[in-house]
Amino acid sequence: MDIASHLRILIQSFFVVSLLLGCSQTKIAEETNELIKYEDKTNKFTISYPKDWTIDTMQKNVSVLFNSPKKSEQDVYSENITVKAFVLPEEAISPMENYKDGMIETMKKQSPGIEVLNTSNLTINELPALQILLREKRDNVDLSHQMIVIFKGKMGYVIGFTCLDGEFDKYATTTDRIINSFYIIN
Repeated sequence: MDIASHLRILIQSFFVVSLLLGCSQTKIAEETNELIKYEDKTNKFTISYPKDWTIDTMQKNVSVLFNSPKKSEQDVYSENITVKAFVLPEEAISPMENYKDGMIETMKKQSPGIEVLNTSNLTINELPALQILLREKRDNVDLSHQMIVIFKGKMGYVIGFTCLDGEFDKYATTTDRIINSFYIIN
């Protein structure tokens, strides 16, 4: 199986899991400057998250899940960030752009109603990354997704953020801080 096919399967499973993880609606916590560092020695990465968010390392198909806090009992959706680490069958040596179409095709097959809003190339701590912004309706709830894909050698990482549609701006400062705190360790 070539790297593109393997990557499509991994992205597909990550995407499905990230869509299913949100379960309670919330408003963003007050902006805090204090982040807590999470380290995954097995998958060789660190990432920081706000101290009032919860952490879950027991979910299938993701390395770690961070949930924003509930503001009230009426909240029905919890905004979340997930990180999925996976080993590639061979070293990713092509530019990130070469993998974009395959990833998008896989996501659309898995979730036919999903809409790709935008893709862009980024750099996260000196590593090339691909950002994919998506929107979908699931269980009569309009959701927005941000996926950041990073490769280094034979490792791939997908950082995903999910929130209610139209609320990206509300979370932008917090998600940027979390995503930019991501480091691959040796």
